[in-house]
Amino acid sequence: MQLGQLPRLIMEKMSQDGHQCYLVGGSVRDLFMSKEPADYDFVTDRLPDQILSLATQAGWKAREQGRAFGIIQIIIGKKSYEVASMRAEEYGKDPHRPEKVVFIGDLQQDLARRDFTMNAIALGKNGKLIDPFGGIDDIKKGIICAIGDPQARFLEDPLRVLRAARFAVQMGFSIEKAIPPAMMKRDVQERFRGLSVERIRDEFEKILLAPGPSRGLRLLADTGILGLSCTQNRKGRKTGVDFLPEVMQLDGIPQNPRYHNYDVLTHTLKVIDKVASSPVLRWSALLHDVAKGRPGVRTINKRGEISDFGHHLLGAKIARKILGRLKVSKAYTRRITWLIKNHQNLPSTKVLRLTKWIIKKARDFTNRHEFREAARQLFLLGQADDASKGREAIRSIFTCCLPGSPKS
Repeated sequence: MQLGQLPRLIMEKMSQDGHQCYLVGGSVRDLFMSKEPADYDFVTDRLPDQILSLATQAGWKAREQGRAFGIIQIIIGKKSYEVASMRAEEYGKDPHRPEKVVFIGDLQQDLARRDFTMNAIALGKNGKLIDPFGGIDDIKKGIICAIGDPQARFLEDPLRVLRAARFAVQMGFSIEKAIPPAMMKRDVQERFRGLSVERIRDEFEKILLAPGPSRGLRLLADTGILGLSCTQNRKGRKTGVDFLPEVMQLDGIPQNPRYHNYDVLTHTLKVIDKVASSPVLRWSALLHDVAKGRPGVRTINKRGEISDFGHHLLGAKIARKILGRLKVSKAYTRRITWLIKNHQNLPSTKVLRLTKWIIKKARDFTNRHEFREAARQLFLLGQADDASKGREAIRSIFTCCLPGSPKS
């Protein structure tokens, strides 16, 4: 594994005078898998003050925001590197940060506090890998394993239940059998409720944008995680807000077999996998059928078949509420709700009807560029929707784009 010049320089500086410094965590995992790490994280037996002093001597900039937890950000040029003192942690009531941090100067104990074996590998400046928990073998097998008892790891930091799902879809790995039952434990789920809505949303969006996110989303539905609440802080007052119970409730909801082979949740997950990876499209796919099966929407048509007439209208309202409580940006929310509201109203291929549709829908936008992009996204969502019914009922309109819109 080849280290770049700057990471190697940091390791050499921090390991001077008999000290230790190792590259750790996801950066080692990525290098082992021949990927360029997004971040480089180091641990050293130096204390935070010593890290700062050495950075100053080297002429590097440093940020101290995480100093209480032994973390110093070193900035060299335009790049930032995290250098942390080797530590052990004890967690209390707050699931966001440890209650007690002890600087220990022991690499194995530092690695032991991490989440999964693949993230508990260290790399020395001599190129030697230190792997006390079998992370390399688990990477080779393509499996995500907790360090020790997964329930204990999730109780330390309950965001790890989402990280397990994220790593599974980002890396294409399977998950050890002990992880889903641990995610379902009452004490783990109660602790999850204390997480902030912002942390939940950010981690969830990483799952949503990953290649083939349906496996991770199905795991969160089957373990009940989507049905939990989290915490928002308004003017110093903490209150609970729902995560995504509306999505979990789609599981097992049947659809009209004339058009669908799948229940609503299975169909939804297939749409998400098929649509392009962008926040607007993936959120739209997740929530496009969120109103199906609800009273006032679920009816029986003249043929005696299941019908969800008007689900796109109610769905847009429900989506706006969900996105609001999860603090998704207002710009994204406007576009997502527009797509959901219109996903049942795609135009005919006949020129006159298509022209009328364009004139009518363009009124929702302030400029031509916005409308073209929204229409392009709507067609992509509609294409994925129809391709995920099990009926191969793709509309011929999807084979073309609106005039002047970018091809996908």
